[in-house]
Formats: sequence, C-alpha cells, structure tokens
Amino acid sequence: MALELARTLLLFASCYLLTDASTNTMDNILDFYPAAEGDGLKIVWAHAVNSEADLTTALADDTMMLEADISPEEGTGTPIMAHPPDLTSDITLSEWINRTTETNKGMKLDIKYLEVLSDALSVVNEYDSKIHQPLWYNADIVPGPNSPKTPVEPVEFISTINEVYPGAVLSLGWTTFWEGNAPEQLYTWTMVFHNLNYSYPCQQAVTFPVRAVWAASSWDKWVWLLGLRDDFSITVWSSSNDDVDIDGLVEFRLNGDMKRIYYDIPESQMQDFNEALKNVPEETVGSNDQQGWDKSKWKSVESTAAGNYVYLSTHGVGLVGESRASYIQTKDQYKLNTGDLGEVEISGKIQFVFRPDQDVFVDGDGVEIYIRTSEVDNVNSIDRGVSLYIGRDGKVILQTVSQTEVRDDVVSGQLGPSDCYSFDINDEGGEGDVTAEVKPVSCFDGTGTLPPDTKPLSLSLESPPEGNRFYVAVTKTGGNVDALLEDLTLRYSAAVFTVSSTALLVAAVVVVLETLPV
Repeated sequence: MALELARTLLLFASCYLLTDASTNTMDNILDFYPAAEGDGLKIVWAHAVNSEADLTTALADDTMMLEADISPEEGTGTPIMAHPPDLTSDITLSEWINRTTETNKGMKLDIKYLEVLSDALSVVNEYDSKIHQPLWYNADIVPGPNSPKTPVEPVEFISTINEVYPGAVLSLGWTTFWEGNAPEQLYTWTMVFHNLNYSYPCQQAVTFPVRAVWAASSWDKWVWLLGLRDDFSITVWSSSNDDVDIDGLVEFRLNGDMKRIYYDIPESQMQDFNEALKNVPEETVGSNDQQGWDKSKWKSVESTAAGNYVYLSTHGVGLVGESRASYIQTKDQYKLNTGDLGEVEISGKIQFVFRPDQDVFVDGDGVEIYIRTSEVDNVNSIDRGVSLYIGRDGKVILQTVSQTEVRDDVVSGQLGPSDCYSFDINDEGGEGDVTAEVKPVSCFDGTGTLPPDTKPLSLSLESPPEGNRFYVAVTKTGGNVDALLEDLTLRYSAAVFTVSSTALLVAAVVVVLETLPV
C-alpha cells in the first residue's frame, strides 16, 4: 500500500511540473491540419507504419497522422518499429523519426514495452529541434474488455514522459480482446474510472483510444469523458477482423463532438461508415449533446490527497476516492416557499461502481444527498439540513442534520443490496414534510442482480427544522465503491425540467434549478 501511494504521488507531482511545449507537438490536430475542416472524421490515418516501405508510402500520400509501434530490438534493445510478437524490423525509431520530421505528418508512437520507453524518449529528444508536428505517445495503461494482456504500468509511463519529453499528447487506453463470443461487450464505468485515476491529473492533452466494436455500446461514457476537459478527445480504432457495428458508429457520431472524435479504422470499415453517414442529415451530427445542466452553477471541493477526485463534466459529475473526501454543492442559494417555489422534487438513479479487482462492499458505502443546507465548507460539518443516505447494501436513512442542537429526527429502512437504486425526494418547504422513495432498479452495466423484492421503500420526516435556505450538496461515503447517478429529474412548482442521460453522475442532482433572488 505504501509503495502504491508513493507511486501515485510521483505521478501527481510529475503531472503538475509540466512545462509548456515550444513546438507544435501538443497542437490539436484539427488546428494543425486545416484541410480536415474541423471534423475529426477527416483526419487521415496510416496504421502500423512499422517498415521502411510502409513509411515511404505514408509519407508520400495524403496521410496526416502516422501510427507506429515501438519495440526493443532482439539482442540489442535498440528502439525499432515493430508490433509484438515481432522483435525485428528494417527501420529503427531514429531512422523513422528523422524521415518523418522532414514532412508535416503527425506521429502517434505506441509503446509496447515499458523497458524501451526511456531509450525511445532519448531518441525523440535527439530530433527535438526538427520536430514541428503533433506528437502523441500511446500505451494501454489499464485492463479493458476481455483482455488477458498486462497493461503498461501507468505511473512509470506517464511520469517518465513528463520527466524526459513532456511536450506531447498522451494517448492512454485499455488492453482489449475481441472475438464474436467474447463475454464483455462494453467498457464499464469501473474501467473508465480506473483510467481516469491516472489520466485525469495530467496537465497535457489526453486522447482515449477506444475499440470500435464497443464504441457504440459505451457511447455514454465517451460523451461524458469529452465533457470533462476541452483537451480530452476520443480516438476510435479497430482491427481489420473486428465485426464493427457501423450503425453504432453513426449513433456515436450523432451524440458526440465531431471536433474531438478521431477514427483510425481500416479502409473498408471507413468506407462503410462514410456510406452510412450519407443518410444522416448534416445538421444532426453532434447535435444530441445533453443540454440539461450547466456545470458552472456548481462548485466542487476535492481533498488534497491523490486519488480523491470530482469528475465534473458537462454531462454530470462522478465522485471517487475515500469517504467524504470530495463533494459538490450548488453555488447559489435558493429559497423555498418564495414565489412559485413551493416544493422541490429531486429524482434519479444511483449506480455504484466497484474499484478494479474488487467486488465487496461494507456498511457505510453509499451516497448522501443533502437538502435545506447552509453553505458547505466541509461536508463533515453541515450545520443544518436534511440528508438522504442510500447504501450499496440497501440501507436507507432519512434524517435531519444539526451541529448546534441535538435532534432525533431520523427514519430508516432496508432494501435488498443492488448495484443501482432509483430515488425520489420531495421537500414541501417551510414546516412541510420531506419524503423519500427508494427502490432497487436494473442498470446497464451493473455487476450484480436485482434482489428478489424490488418494492419501493417510502420514508417521511414530519416538519423538519424550519429554514428558507436551500443549498444542495452531494458526497459519497465509504472507501470501497464509487458512485454515479443517471436519469435525473428536478421538479418544482408547475415547471418540469428533465435531465435524462444514461451517464449523468452524482453531482447533477439539481442541474436545472434556476437561481432565485435571496
């Protein structure tokens, strides 16, 4: 545990020591290649450019980005261009870089073995004065769907690059394996959060390579990732034998940002993709982005310890890490029983996300949603309000919170344990009741099964403490699971606002609430 903490702190420190690049190596490739007309689909790729002949061809045609694999030469360890299991090649990395820097072709260098990384970076450094085009370093840093492969160790990969050659884009992916009967048919939230534990602290631009066979089944996660940072992108890739759902790729394009999704797929698949897109009205491309909430209305607070993060996206928020180490709160104060705001209803669905290689939970692993609160400086010291706790084990508690007086206003109940729960909170305001209804529900990529009894549990607090202050705060509790919310809806008075997404996360509880005068 101490060694892992030390490695994580090393990564954290290296990411924040990043210096500005003096060349175009970190340029957005759409800015560098105006011929792409601001559309990631129009970036032309050459894949597996690992021989002298392939490089000669790619340098002479309309290719914009070259993807190539770096391996250590058998016997010498010299960085060469080869994809495992090959350990021989007719071109070294030095020769490859020298020829490519005579052109405007961008470079994506795929590191297959960690032991070759330092030598490869030293070679690239030798040509630093000549490199004027986009430069990406790629590695699969965490396990993905069905993969028996061992990932490249993420902390050493990222920290070594930041120490030796920080002026480049990081391409940080998942190891994968696909065949027709493969059991896993999507990237899970566990896989996404696992990657973000290493990629999120990075100060340079990051692209996430995503295998095309699962691009559509996991599209909600990629749209959410793009909403985290403007310098995050997705690179869809595929093997020639993959059975890609072309209609799924079309759906992904309709729901994503065409400026930050690139497609490095075989020519035959690209032809089918472009043919299918001819039937899609141009104005619908990228038009289905979730518009339900504005993250600027929220403030997030993270513990200074590495590993505790608020993933604040344009499509919601994820809270990960230790118990109550991070939380979010509405920036503005609201008043109940003011004008038409007579009562507030918050509903949604919680999905608990296990940590990698973990499938256990304990009492206290859950989510707390606070209403009627004062402004929160520390989630452990909310001085008044009402909280709804929903545990991974099915425990539900509705209670008043006060640091200044003793209160025993608490009601509780027990449901069967589930990965996902729906909830509905109704606050009548003033001296009115606060009620909550919670029930187990199915979720798309949950790991467990629904309990036999899925009847809802209803709880009610009669006349909780009076007060017209209304902030909302959300945190996770316990250290074994992380959490997210989906399909959120907020209602007040006669107006109804809906946030319906398959991937909205914990912090988005009141994303559509309008600020009222105080």
